[in-house]
Amino acid sequence: MKNIVQNLTLPRELGNRPALTRLVERVLASWPEHLSYICERFGNCEREHLDFCEYISQNVWSIISEDPDRYAENYRWTCDRMLEEEYHFHMTGTYRYKTFAEVQNGIDLEVDYMTRYTDGLLLSQIFWVNQTQALHTYVREILPQVRPGATVLEVGPGHGLFLALAAERPGSSVVGWDVSASSLANTSWALERMGVDSPRLVHQNLHDAGTDEQFDFVVASELLEHVDAPETALRRLRDLTRPGGKLFINIPVNSPAPDHINLWRSPDEIWAFIRDGGLRILTTDVFPMTGYTVEQAGKNQSTLSCALVCEPV
Repeated sequence: MKNIVQNLTLPRELGNRPALTRLVERVLASWPEHLSYICERFGNCEREHLDFCEYISQNVWSIISEDPDRYAENYRWTCDRMLEEEYHFHMTGTYRYKTFAEVQNGIDLEVDYMTRYTDGLLLSQIFWVNQTQALHTYVREILPQVRPGATVLEVGPGHGLFLALAAERPGSSVVGWDVSASSLANTSWALERMGVDSPRLVHQNLHDAGTDEQFDFVVASELLEHVDAPETALRRLRDLTRPGGKLFINIPVNSPAPDHINLWRSPDEIWAFIRDGGLRILTTDVFPMTGYTVEQAGKNQSTLSCALVCEPV
């Protein structure tokens, strides 16, 4: 790895950020052609953003440290899968699949595929600027409100970063739901690696969940583009939120991926969808993918992450 990386000039902005630098070096060791993207991604970023990247990189490294090369290689593999879906989207104007059953029939959802895919998505929290900015919005807008005794539910916790950050709040109680038992096992392992003790992880289909238990904060980050009947899912998220509580929702616009089935074409479509679900929007943020402004991404039908803080009406 050293010989490859020594021949590359890393962005100077990475200086004094060892965890971020370590992740970048691992990716470039298996994918040196990614350097120009890395320079665009991290070059000329504000210090606050880079410091946040370093903070999240420390958590990511705690997950991947036993086999970082595997994660770096699977990040490249995931990027290739995304490019295939992007090509299909721009050729057809729509996502490849329309239901979760079609996803199951169309791609191999066995352990090997999903491991590679989720490995890559974990690193995307650092390397895809819109992902990092959405996570940063959650940290700025939601976590300061999490007081001792507060409960935080995330539906579809995946890599566990959102739950791990919430667990850092003194006296908080974090809960994760997922329809997949194997995904929950991976979340449990990642949370343990990040030092989260005894999180409550529940094998639960959102559509089948009752509302006997409500939560102070409900998190659904990059969930609703994956599920059948997203309108019903959104109302269930609303009903799981205690009166006076908050929801953090992150939904991508024009974001083709192997398992995305629900397409929104503009932020305005997202806002209307949220309001129709019985939620009051308190804050909105829109983040374009690396290399684009919001205006350019909208014109080119490229990915925009739409992050919202909401409350039940």
